[in-house]
Amino acid sequence: MKGYIRVMAYPGLALSQEMKMSQVLAPHLFQSLEILQMPLLDLQQMIKQELSENPTLEATLEQADEQIEIEQGTKDVERDEFDNELEKLAALGEEFDSYQDRGQISGGTDAEEKYQYMMDSLSEASSLHDQLLDQLALSGLDDYEKKIAEIVIGNIDDEGYLQLDVEDLLALPNFPVETLDKILDTIHDFEPAGVGARDLRECLLLQLKRMKREDSQEYQMIDQHLDLIGRHKYEDIARAMGLTSDRVKELAKAVAKLDPKPGRNFSEERIEYVTPEILVEKKDGEYVITQNKKPYPHLFISQKYLQMLKDPKTSKEVKTYIREKIAKSKQFIQSIDQRMDTIYRIAVEIVRIQRDYFDYGVSKLRPLNMKTVAELLEVHETTISRATAGKFMQTPRGLLSMKYFFKPGIMTASGEAISNESVKAALGDIVRAEDKKKPYSDAKIVTLLEEKGMKIARRTVAKYRDQLRILPSHLRKQH
Repeated sequence: MKGYIRVMAYPGLALSQEMKMSQVLAPHLFQSLEILQMPLLDLQQMIKQELSENPTLEATLEQADEQIEIEQGTKDVERDEFDNELEKLAALGEEFDSYQDRGQISGGTDAEEKYQYMMDSLSEASSLHDQLLDQLALSGLDDYEKKIAEIVIGNIDDEGYLQLDVEDLLALPNFPVETLDKILDTIHDFEPAGVGARDLRECLLLQLKRMKREDSQEYQMIDQHLDLIGRHKYEDIARAMGLTSDRVKELAKAVAKLDPKPGRNFSEERIEYVTPEILVEKKDGEYVITQNKKPYPHLFISQKYLQMLKDPKTSKEVKTYIREKIAKSKQFIQSIDQRMDTIYRIAVEIVRIQRDYFDYGVSKLRPLNMKTVAELLEVHETTISRATAGKFMQTPRGLLSMKYFFKPGIMTASGEAISNESVKAALGDIVRAEDKKKPYSDAKIVTLLEEKGMKIARRTVAKYRDQLRILPSHLRKQH
């Protein structure tokens, strides 16, 4: 941490001094954070680039690195010291440790500018998210507001809807409500129109606002009678609005031209190929966790350049160059080893905590947050977020994202904590078993879930139903 004084001068004003504290991110530590966070395919590309640019780094069968002398300034960081410094720097990315802390990372290097855009999102990136982040960079929000906006954007699904429970954020102590309102308004101005909406009604209204049609009859009809539109109750709408049935039908046709899923226009359908970094197998009644090392090349220091360091005929300038490159290679190898070790240790804790899920299925998935695992491993919470982003586990229950296992939960009537995924599974079972001629309303589903010991609000049922792509009861009804 450094202190510096900035002297500011403005026409007609006296000079003033401002004392600030700044954290300068060392390039090799930025690289460690970057390697920890990036998906495997991106890391493989990074390794190829490093192999092409650094002649002292080679990839083949693993060999023991020979101890060499490294000039001062390029000395390796010892493991414990490295871990401690990494965790301190990782803490800089924690968005909500303190809402009052408005400090900035400064220094002006490319690495530091990139660091500002590193996120701890709860969902995977897509082309829609990339588009939104590009617009965020030009939005005019300050760095603090952008950090919160990145979390919001990270929880917008591929259809353009915000899946983040805003009420949970507002329930946090000292959360800046005005800031969140400003951020949501800013995102709602992004392309595509309607993005960031929390439900269909808000999505369609945002599109009409973009057209400057807040005073239109279509806006009024969506705002007050969206449920009736979905059921084609045009006569009821006509009576309520004082319009003819033909006029309501015209308005309904105009509404139908709006996009109920604006995100799909930005996100192309594409097949993603993923490689699991962790393999989970059940052997003799126990789950065995192993690292999938096949996608990783074995990196080591070139013997040729080690010999050149020992050769008295090698010039001092060349030796200096080789030492610097070797130091960079060793730091690169160490960062990859650190990544693999961190991912493996997290996987071990996930399997231990979620043992019942692997044995019995989603109904036994336990609530789990990243802070819990971070405390068990004695690392920072943001390290868990980075290490699980875009990483996958091959398990007896299929190929799963590591972030799948981190779920909020509710307390049942018996005092048992269950995950929201378990509630969704129960909701899905209820709908599948219902009489299709008399489907259950959301209120009835609340009652049926409560009979199973799962007490949740009706609006939460509606939210989970939407996430499961289950239609409202009136649209599920079969005649």
